Amino acid sequence: MKTFLATFKQATDSTTFKANRHGTLPFVGKVIAGTSRGSIIDGTIFEKESLIPNQAYLCHNEDTIFNGKPYTHCRVITQVKTDELVNLMSTLGKAVFIKKDKDPDLTAE
Repeated sequence: MKTFLATFKQATDSTTFKANRHGTLPFVGKVIAGTSRGSIIDGTIFEKESLIPNQAYLCHNEDTIFNGKPYTHCRVITQVKTDELVNLMSTLGKAVFIKKDKDPDLTAE
């Protein structure tokens, strides 16, 4: 499982992002270390999980099928304390975004 560190802000551009059925815009993650294939979290889920904007979180991606279409979800593993950031950033390495079709973990048979 590839993990990454990210901080999240709620989207404000309703022309780029759609609000969910509850009228809530998603939260978009800024990946600061590690490898990610997506860093967007539904706004309602973000709020229900009591996540905090601009706080650093250790995350991973999960692939799922919804209504017959593949999706990559961003899942928060845990909140990261300030004194843990430097060590985790060093361990995870620079921030990298991998397109799903280029991920060797997903294309290997």
